[in-house]
Amino acid sequence: MTQGKWTPATPKENTPKYLALVDSIEQAIASGALKPDERLPTNRELSQLFDVTIATVTKAMAVAARKGLIVAQVGSGTFVRGAAAQAAAVPAEPLDMSLNILPDGVVEKELQTLLQSQAPAALVHGMFGYGTYVPRPEHARRVASWMAEFGAQSRLENLLLTVGAHQGLMAAFHVLLSPGQTAICEELTYTGIKRIANYRDITLLGVACDEHGMLPDSLEEKLRTSAAKVVVATPALHNPTTATLPDERRRAIARLCRKYEAYLIEDGINMPLWGEPLPTIASHIPERAIFLTGYSKCVASGFRLGYATTPPNLQNAFHEALVSTQWTGPRLYADLADQLLAEGLVARCTDAHRKEARQRYDLASRILTGVRRCATPGYHAWIDAPGGQQGEDFALLALRHGVRVSPAAHFAVSPGGASPLASYRISLGASDDRAEIERALRILAGIGTHHPTSGSTLI
Repeated sequence: MTQGKWTPATPKENTPKYLALVDSIEQAIASGALKPDERLPTNRELSQLFDVTIATVTKAMAVAARKGLIVAQVGSGTFVRGAAAQAAAVPAEPLDMSLNILPDGVVEKELQTLLQSQAPAALVHGMFGYGTYVPRPEHARRVASWMAEFGAQSRLENLLLTVGAHQGLMAAFHVLLSPGQTAICEELTYTGIKRIANYRDITLLGVACDEHGMLPDSLEEKLRTSAAKVVVATPALHNPTTATLPDERRRAIARLCRKYEAYLIEDGINMPLWGEPLPTIASHIPERAIFLTGYSKCVASGFRLGYATTPPNLQNAFHEALVSTQWTGPRLYADLADQLLAEGLVARCTDAHRKEARQRYDLASRILTGVRRCATPGYHAWIDAPGGQQGEDFALLALRHGVRVSPAAHFAVSPGGASPLASYRISLGASDDRAEIERALRILAGIGTHHPTSGSTLI
């Protein structure tokens, strides 16, 4: 094959290079330039032909395989799909819709602008220099202004940097809980909270929830009958169920924490994307609350910078916990975030993601039945499994059809308890290519209600 026979497609605006390469393959097949069962050049040859990295080619080949354009044969290479190639094909990797991530391509232009504006020396110092968890005053002021846009209040002296909200959760558990103690959270919760609790030997008690989130009556019953003195809550675009707490429930949860002398850990990572200026729970009880947020759900999943606000009496202990989990603070990300905020790029990224998330959520709602209604959606959707079957059974069927989803059981605080398990979560940000998301959604829609014939354990 020569480059003259197969030329790259002209990329659409904001289209990543790997998707442009997929488009090239698809157009070449449609025009007859690539024939069924024809062997493609190696990834290295393709990277040279089209002046892209091997990583870009590898990513493009994975997408093209999932779209049914090409097939891989062990020891032979990659071929245009045809009768002979299909017979010897290696099964393509499933599209992984189980990870709650953002599509990078949506904000690729903004992130390129950010990096291109950085002087090489500044990048070197940011990447390899020592970093602190205490933000510079000007950065803290910008962050406080940004947080106020989605209802979070922060005194500048109480603000600390974190390496993403997950590190903030780790530090909060360390400060507020000792091994063997108990914390209360939603009956279905973010798997990172479950992992942290297991790592710290903390027992989690699940609070009953409805489509709006945590039920105050159930929370009070848990606080009254247990020794738990810590409540963990995700009030906006709850992971996994997408529920968002209305203001009256946020106030009720704050009142209950004060009544029973419990501390609150509020995971506000989805609040910037959700965007409504509804007061946080922490704003109603700042003396007993640790509030966490960051950029991994409004800029890019790998942008590992978060913020924590704590009561003054916990500030030093929280800082020590951060240092204990990672010695040096996120200096490079803090420098980049400061410029993102100063130049309005955070707002542009967030707005782009909101628009894209809305389009993908609407697409999912048209194709699938049982999608939980979400007035202001993010990139994950909560869906009732067809026929009332268990989410684990449906997830196994989906995997056999080439799509990986997360069943409700993965998020259950008490497996085998009262948690509703006939549902599953999908990530609508699993691919930059919206057409690939649509293809996966149609696969899920066509699976039906028959149950798998073997065990339903999904790893």
